[in-house]
Amino acid sequence: MKKIPTILLCILLFSAQFISAQKTNNDSISPKKEKKIYLEYGINLSIPVHIQMYRSHKFEIGANIRAWKKISPKWDLGIKFDYDYWLVKQNAPTLTPESTLKDRTLYSNFSIFSIKVNTQYSFTRKWYWGIESGLGYALSDADKKFGLGFVSEYGGGPQQFGLSSAFYLGRHFIIGNERNKLGLSLDFTQFLAHGHAENSLGLKLKYRFTH
Repeated sequence: MKKIPTILLCILLFSAQFISAQKTNNDSISPKKEKKIYLEYGINLSIPVHIQMYRSHKFEIGANIRAWKKISPKWDLGIKFDYDYWLVKQNAPTLTPESTLKDRTLYSNFSIFSIKVNTQYSFTRKWYWGIESGLGYALSDADKKFGLGFVSEYGGGPQQFGLSSAFYLGRHFIIGNERNKLGLSLDFTQFLAHGHAENSLGLKLKYRFTH
């Protein structure tokens, strides 16, 4: 699992090179359409699949926004921002004044902000898959400087910055016409820092509202 972000990044770079060459050789996209920058926004809902977060947190809710440009009939390239807010389980132990900072952050809600380069491929008019990789930043409700320091591999010290990556498969739902779309995707997301990966699996709903 720890090697997944590196693999995704390599695939992303390869894909970007491939679709850049495809853009040069493909004349089927009109110049007017090539200049369009599309904007989408939506909501996130995920559950942890790694044992560390699974023991302490139940799920996350959040929001996403993506700006992208179509560079071939099948491929587009963009940049995406994700906000995830992780909620602690209700059966968490009661914290006392004697509880350590590591314990307080383990049983507290926290946020992850991510900004990622993103590429997406359309199999058909409705089905698509995508990969993305970038930087993630964690903030704990217990201590803003501690982040994900509760993870054992971090040694109980502050850990806020990490590599944030994802792979997803989704489907578009046309609303009225081609310009108005809802997209629903199944996302496998990973936050990697200091050799430790926290993984989650969830759904992302997005709507194209500017074109």
